[in-house]
Amino acid sequence: MKKRKGAAAGASGRAKPVDAQTAPASPAAPSQALLAVLCGLLAVAALAVYAQTATHGYVAYDDDQYVYENPWVKAGLTASNVAWAFGTFFYANWHPLTWISYMLDFSLFGANPGAEHLVNLGLHLASTLLLFWALYRMTLRPWRCAVVAAIFAVHPLHVESVAWISERKDVLSTFFEMLTLLLYIRYTARPGGRNYAAMAGAYALSLLAKPMAVTFPLVLLLLDYWPLGRMEWPPEAARVRRLALEKAPLMGMAAIAAVLTFLAQRGYGAMVSLTRLPLAARAANAAIAYVAYMGKAFWPAGLAVLYPATPPEAGATLGAVAILVVLTAAAWRWRKQRPYLAVGWLWYLGMLVPVIGLVQVGVQAMADRYTYVPLVGLSLALVWLAADLVEPHPALRTAAAATAVAALVALAGAAYRQTAYWKDSRTLFEHTLAVTRNNHLIQNNLGVIVARDGDSARAVALYRAALATAPDYAEARANLGHELVKSGHLDEALPNLQKAVQLNPKLAVAHGDLGLLLAARGRYEEARGEIERSLSLAPDDAENQSNLCYVLTHLGHAEEAIPHCQAALRINPGLANARLNLDNATAALGRHAQ
Repeated sequence: MKKRKGAAAGASGRAKPVDAQTAPASPAAPSQALLAVLCGLLAVAALAVYAQTATHGYVAYDDDQYVYENPWVKAGLTASNVAWAFGTFFYANWHPLTWISYMLDFSLFGANPGAEHLVNLGLHLASTLLLFWALYRMTLRPWRCAVVAAIFAVHPLHVESVAWISERKDVLSTFFEMLTLLLYIRYTARPGGRNYAAMAGAYALSLLAKPMAVTFPLVLLLLDYWPLGRMEWPPEAARVRRLALEKAPLMGMAAIAAVLTFLAQRGYGAMVSLTRLPLAARAANAAIAYVAYMGKAFWPAGLAVLYPATPPEAGATLGAVAILVVLTAAAWRWRKQRPYLAVGWLWYLGMLVPVIGLVQVGVQAMADRYTYVPLVGLSLALVWLAADLVEPHPALRTAAAATAVAALVALAGAAYRQTAYWKDSRTLFEHTLAVTRNNHLIQNNLGVIVARDGDSARAVALYRAALATAPDYAEARANLGHELVKSGHLDEALPNLQKAVQLNPKLAVAHGDLGLLLAARGRYEEARGEIERSLSLAPDDAENQSNLCYVLTHLGHAEEAIPHCQAALRINPGLANARLNLDNATAALGRHAQ
């Protein structure tokens, strides 16, 4: 039977070269022992960097919403909670599989951040091995594949994805993405409905964990060119249509995930409008971010959990566009002789599209976690280029191998240090402020942490610094007002609290503090309104239930006040002022009865 032109050759998934004149000769198959050793070394490298997270805790940056204060997650894995996971747009996202994984964590371990960190590590390690095996199945180049997988395993840019419990969605989605890749290779070697269904199922699970993988079908199309050799250059239109049609079910799933994510983010108010950030500014930011990510890939210093967005400068934009044009032109120039350059470069560009800022969500300019899978494309291109250049020269091969080992050790050391910053909230935020400027969100978050530790003066200074950069940042105004109320600076606290609730009427704590301040000034009717608004937003706040009891008693509504004191004591039986307010309300009711 005649073999179909361009089909993947052999059960191993090894394809014929795209350009037989320039491609290197097929290597001899390595021993199973070598493959096992390489997998073992990859596992050791990942564990060496991330095993320390077993002693890390939660951080006060999304972990509260995702895990330790989330009532559905804390209730564990139940049928009703699984239904919630599929139906909710909570926290501006639709990723039901991620919610389910957190629920399973709580069912198995309870509130145990060390165990949850180890789950993240396990998923990262599994993705590393799947990536290595998938690349090896496509190319039969074990050492090159091991270097690419090692970069994935230990690069400092990936610390955020692995060491942050809230980024479970990243490591979980990527695990299924790498499984999709491996199953796709199996499908190309042995086409059939069962193999395709397995691959499509893995891809669906990746999207259910995080929609970052929406452009992955295009990566599979790139791999059809190199190294799978399912199309040649120049590509035949009929062959491209057939291969694109083959990806249509995957693209359909990606489109559904993209729409659901858009609805979730728009409904939560997380999307920045074109009025606030025009398309031209977004395109400029995207070009700068593409180049900045490459810069951090080669020199991963000054990494932070949040990089505040800044207006793009014309010089930086032009420079970034020039770099992107030159690299794209080089990849195009060598598309036949060195096809991995085009594939790796387009992998990098394409996988970043959903998060590059054309659709702006939040206030960050960029995020380390966004490079988790895109960086594989750059690594693939550079490792293959370097290996091809030195392969004809034995002396250079030895020097290149030593350089690769030294570079990987350096990356692992930097990643180990970066991972240590994630041990707790204070360490993470202090490091972030040390390597970024005008970072009002992190200044506010650190202020909350130091205030809880009793350092009110430093908290006030941090809130003031945040407001100097972002005067309309409601949370920082509310937190500043709270600290000023605690320290008795009521005159200064009042305008800050009033401004906070004006900027964000859903700040329960700000309404409560404003009510408490108004009550201290004898303005009980106004205080009642503010505290009631606070309780409508957070009904289980024992302090505010007690404060409303106090205010109602002073308004002469002791009978109405008593249930609020009782509610406060049900929520927090040890709340002393609730007991005192209940006694006062009961006494007032007795006097009224007399």
